[in-house]
Amino acid sequence: MARIPRSFSVKAGYFVHKVWRGHNREWNLETGEQKQQYLEFMNEDLESKRYEAGSTVLALTVMSNHSHEISEVSEAKLFSNHMRRHHSRYGRYFNDLKERCGKVAQDRPHTTLIGDDHHKMLCTFYIHANPHRAGIGDAERYEYSTHQLYAYGKRRSWMRNITLPGWYRCLGRTVVQRQRKYRQLFAQYLKSRGLTKQSFLKRLFFGPLPWMIENEERVIKWRKSLRPAPP
Repeated sequence: MARIPRSFSVKAGYFVHKVWRGHNREWNLETGEQKQQYLEFMNEDLESKRYEAGSTVLALTVMSNHSHEISEVSEAKLFSNHMRRHHSRYGRYFNDLKERCGKVAQDRPHTTLIGDDHHKMLCTFYIHANPHRAGIGDAERYEYSTHQLYAYGKRRSWMRNITLPGWYRCLGRTVVQRQRKYRQLFAQYLKSRGLTKQSFLKRLFFGPLPWMIENEERVIKWRKSLRPAPP
């Protein structure tokens, strides 16, 4: 996906990949409660009768110090206003919660336009694979991601305004077929990026020495599980 100059990074009729990061990479979305509040502010703005969001949310993953979201933009100005309202509300919430003041976000959200359906699919895989990259588990178990919706049709309450994109609906004639095909393609993506469970475990258990010392019992247990059973 080629990067688009900032002046053209939000444009009507395009999919947009938005990244919103904590100031100085601080964990401004650390707890489940904070992630839920971030998502609730997003939904409230999307559902507002006073404002128009100018976009449809298609996929997202909320990590502890940043979020990834893919939206289809219908009107650039309205979408920009939606982002400003959403992030301003969360910023005030976070500062009140922490009894602090000042910046919560690093900068304005970074937005990149996505071109054809192939890159829309790859971008979705990319944001859904974030828990794998971070070494905190896999996408199937991560609660604050739309992967479970795409892969199994599990729609959590905060997903009420998520719309599945056209490329996804082309994966099969039925819901079951689309989910199965999506899981297959996502597994291929993880393998091609070295993010399969095997490589994830290697990174997890053969890390720096201090980590190994702190998790010695866990490492020993895992290594024993690799030994062949006695005849």
